Amino acid sequence: MIGPAFNPEGGCRYRCRMTLGHSSARAGGRSHTHSLRALARLLAVGGLALAGGLILETISPAAARPAQRAAVPAATDCAGGGTDAAGSVARWSDAGALALADGRSLAPEGVALPTRLSPDPQMLAVAADAAASVLDGCAVTPATATLDRHGRLAGTARLVCPAAGDARREDLATALVRAGAGYATAEGDTFCAAQRLSAEAEARIARRGIWSLASAVAPAGDEKAMAERRGLFSVTEGTVLAVGGRDRIFLNFGASWKQDFTVMLTREDFATILGDRLDPAILRGALIQVRGVVREEGGPAMAPRRRGEVLRIEGKVENLPDAQALPSRRRER
Repeated sequence: MIGPAFNPEGGCRYRCRMTLGHSSARAGGRSHTHSLRALARLLAVGGLALAGGLILETISPAAARPAQRAAVPAATDCAGGGTDAAGSVARWSDAGALALADGRSLAPEGVALPTRLSPDPQMLAVAADAAASVLDGCAVTPATATLDRHGRLAGTARLVCPAAGDARREDLATALVRAGAGYATAEGDTFCAAQRLSAEAEARIARRGIWSLASAVAPAGDEKAMAERRGLFSVTEGTVLAVGGRDRIFLNFGASWKQDFTVMLTREDFATILGDRLDPAILRGALIQVRGVVREEGGPAMAPRRRGEVLRIEGKVENLPDAQALPSRRRER
């Protein structure tokens, strides 16, 4: 889901080369793809793992094959409960939401869908095809009638597929993410968020949908690329070059702290996401994945608050030259 204060249409813009798992034939590709598989295997859904000195959110890949829709475990209904009503036929739109047959728009919780704001026309084409593979022959039953500030239905939804009885209780967002139609967000129930992140890892390894494109992941160290994503949900990866801050912790991904992309975390959020025993300084030189809406805070920035929004995707830490301690950032207000 898109932060309402930033982009009324939601979605993502992408121009930059994917840094992980794009091609195992390229230098370093094997190790990156292996890292993704290892990340998906470390623990069961929703668990925490101690790896390389960091406490990490990790997910296990779904057991179902790509062509199959996996049923949601009965103990946790990520589709939000409700009835098995017939629902509405839904189709892909380019506005970051699904268009329902009754004229309403649905922005499913747990998935960020690309929009027409993407400068890469292939992004919309592959996302639309991936969504069609999920929606064709099925209907959607929203679990909530809550409207967001843009007048869209917002919340969880159930995928109802008459031809597949065991898929009637599947979470719509998980199905879309597994097909590569969009990005997993860390919203909602912890188990369900981990399930969707696991589905994304599965889609990325298989290079389905948007993950078949080099533009799927933004390089955190590219200041221009990150600036172009202001107001848009993005998944970005890069090496942390500097760590600083007092009341808030800043992870910098570029050499110019006045312009580079920065991840900002309160002490409380840092403890929630990465563990209260972790010294932030240990992240210097670490390869990090961050997801969320890029905001303007004297430069492009993200402010993660949920588990799963910051992941250390590789155990290796680069040896960086000593850097001067960061001054009080213009972002610390």
